[in-house]
Amino acid sequence: MSLYQVQKLLRDVNRDIPNRERYMQDPKSFADAYDLSAEEKAVILGLDYGALYAMGVHGLILRPFSLFHKEPEPRYLEALRASRAQQAAEV
Repeated sequence: MSLYQVQKLLRDVNRDIPNRERYMQDPKSFADAYDLSAEEKAVILGLDYGALYAMGVHGLILRPFSLFHKEPEPRYLEALRASRAQQAAEV
């Protein structure tokens, strides 16, 4: 797993309009340009905010990415809470 690569992709989508446009045209091809595992790509492409949070993606990168995808705040927060609960249950 490469948390750096995951966060870099999200940051590039969040902050760079040409990158965002390329991502919107073909998210899979865009993700293929980063050194990501199959799981990381699946989580990003599936917009699994809870899994991204569990991987360690910083909220200041994750929330703008979710806003870009028009994720309502209550659903976003629920995904993060569920992720925390699952991590606690595994300990």
